[in-house]
Amino acid sequence: MSMFEIHGGFTGLAASSRVRLARNIKGYPFRLTEQQHSEIADKIFAALKENPTIGPEFDKKQIIPRSTEASQLVEEHLISPELAQNGGWLIVSKDSGVSIMVGEEDHLRLQVIGTGLCPKECLETANRVASLIEAALPFAYDERLGYLTACPTNIGTGLRASIMLHLPMLTATEQMDRIIGYAGSRGCAVRGTYGEGSQAVGGFYQVSNQVTLGASAAELTDKLVETATTIIDAEKKAREQVRNQNEPALRDRIYRAAGTMKSAYLIDTSEAVQCISDVLIGLQMGFLSGMDAQKLYALEEHIRPAMLTGAPQDRDKKRAEILRANTKPIHRRIKWR
Repeated sequence: MSMFEIHGGFTGLAASSRVRLARNIKGYPFRLTEQQHSEIADKIFAALKENPTIGPEFDKKQIIPRSTEASQLVEEHLISPELAQNGGWLIVSKDSGVSIMVGEEDHLRLQVIGTGLCPKECLETANRVASLIEAALPFAYDERLGYLTACPTNIGTGLRASIMLHLPMLTATEQMDRIIGYAGSRGCAVRGTYGEGSQAVGGFYQVSNQVTLGASAAELTDKLVETATTIIDAEKKAREQVRNQNEPALRDRIYRAAGTMKSAYLIDTSEAVQCISDVLIGLQMGFLSGMDAQKLYALEEHIRPAMLTGAPQDRDKKRAEILRANTKPIHRRIKWR
């Protein structure tokens, strides 16, 4: 296992968990020059390198604005669209479990990603890494307000914890407005695949905390887990509802998606993501077998436009090749009736 590899439960419905801590270095203005961004990146990298255990795990790279690499890093959820647009620095572990963005809205945004439902474990890792940095570079902190951030909505814990949930049947049965309302009543938000301002693709949604002040990071994370667990239960009920209403149609949809992935010669991103979503349902409900859900989640990231090169039709061909090569083991688990 890699040093920062974190796995959680509910892997069939929770694709991943992420914790992000917004921090600013004491003594620096909130608005920095490019030179100051570079200086802070160097200091953070040096602070991590001083630790003989985790130091060798990290690399540092400059983010060139609007570059192909920047777009790919957004697709991998390692940097934000804002950092890709404006440029800055990325300090990232070799297993991509920990990434630190320098040059975003705050001086640094420390992110930890795990698979499944594991925001508590991600928070523990984020706190350990943040403490190593803070020992060398004290953070801007107020005894009453907590950590000081560029945006008032992040003051306090500076925490944004999120869980990527696969909710296709809540979407299909038009229950997402109710789910969004429930999450809001719990101090959480439901957003699209890439967070604020993005759309849900293939039934994938981010559920994250909205509140950062007035509670500890651990308390906020506990509430997020409770909220996500309730939403997962609602998705399970919605799947059974759809199965009971018309199981043959559900099977047909799943088997057609699996057949498309195993045989398509050209496939665009939208159709590919929808097929992956349907096959995930099939794997999770027992209609299909032969592939782990997490491998399919990872495959979804690798067929995004920025991860492939060439003209649109060339990308569609490469995407289809990737799907055919990786979905061979998938087969029907339940016989025809």
